Amino acid sequence: MSSEVALSVSAVSKMYHIYEKPIDRLKQILWGARQSSADEFWALKDISFEVRKGETVGIVGRNGSGKSTLLQIICGTLSATEGSVKRCGRISALLELGSGFNHEFTGRENVYLSASILGMRREDIEERFERIEAFAEIGRFIDSPVKHYSSGMFARLAFAVAIHVDPEILVIDEMLAVGDSAFQRKCINKFYEIRDRGCSILFVSHSDYQIKSVCSRALYLEGGRQKLFGEAARVVDQYTIDLQESAARAQAIEDAHKARAAAEQQTSPAAAREASPAPGEPANTDGAGAGEERLPQLFKITEVELLNERGAPCSTITTGDALRLSFRFVALAKKLPETISFVFNLYRHDDLYICGTTTQMDGMAPFKTVESGAVVVDFPNFSLLSGKYKWRVAINDAGGFVTLAEQKGVCEFRVEDKFKAIGMFNVQRKWTFQACA
Repeated sequence: MSSEVALSVSAVSKMYHIYEKPIDRLKQILWGARQSSADEFWALKDISFEVRKGETVGIVGRNGSGKSTLLQIICGTLSATEGSVKRCGRISALLELGSGFNHEFTGRENVYLSASILGMRREDIEERFERIEAFAEIGRFIDSPVKHYSSGMFARLAFAVAIHVDPEILVIDEMLAVGDSAFQRKCINKFYEIRDRGCSILFVSHSDYQIKSVCSRALYLEGGRQKLFGEAARVVDQYTIDLQESAARAQAIEDAHKARAAAEQQTSPAAAREASPAPGEPANTDGAGAGEERLPQLFKITEVELLNERGAPCSTITTGDALRLSFRFVALAKKLPETISFVFNLYRHDDLYICGTTTQMDGMAPFKTVESGAVVVDFPNFSLLSGKYKWRVAINDAGGFVTLAEQKGVCEFRVEDKFKAIGMFNVQRKWTFQACA
């Protein structure tokens, strides 16, 4: 392991056996009964990454992705089935706060017990004790058994011990919500102090903002597998995109079930009688709504392109870049309207509508119809923030009511925002400040 590396995780995997009955577990322990591969559950599989000295690395992933299992293996409280973990320096963990406490001991006794487990000598604990006690803010209850503590007091004392052992490596699992708001601010300030002192930090959080703001790199776990490791902003963006796509798929399934139920209800005998036309009233056989006219596409849109500021096709841009959307079209019919207008619409990858406009809305007169042409839309400062997006382009009639041709879901692209802002848009702004008497 390099001298610049504080923590090295190499091809780590963790497997658990699944037993149908408790007796099966006993048989394997006593006689080594063979298990089939179908009875194996891999909580982690082939995880590899490094944390450099002084670096803060985030870990993201859905519940059940293996984050806590990985942290326990790194801390040494759980053994890996395969692979290895190498550490350089004292490691302190904020996993299950107070997991090393004895509920029958007083707070004072548990400080000495927990700090000793974390590798501190008694004289070092005594030297730091007053600071730990002051940070925990539990007053005279330091000499009471912790079984009488409230959950907040218990967590504060455990947190105070863990952060005062001067670790070279700090492992944190969703701990910045300890206690009330004032204590949370105190925890975060201490976190920054430890980080700025050069401690290597491994940080699990479901907060995109926290990971982007404090971490230089991040690890993305999915189903116990390593999906991505790299720049924190890029990893978090991919994680967010995957969550949005998953939510969209779940919503689509729910909508399909609702549509199927509605269709079954409409095809019931009672619904069929209600839907039958009155005598002498023609049935609507084409499915078109009142006043709608089904027109064939009069044009074909071709060569839809998304170009960067150098004029090259692109699939990834940075917030603030110049961007160009272009497409060509050809006429498919001989009889065409005299004038036409053009449209673009922008969608997120999960079909959330972002924005759109037409040449008519931008105050441009309708264009004289031609048999072939090219349309260009320039965006000098593209303000969207991180995510995956796609376009719809269309040709409308002069009034903008009838679609004469369209292409949906074209030129899918990704935006990286380099943590310039959070949300969907990076609005232009100017800050001012002055002190008031």
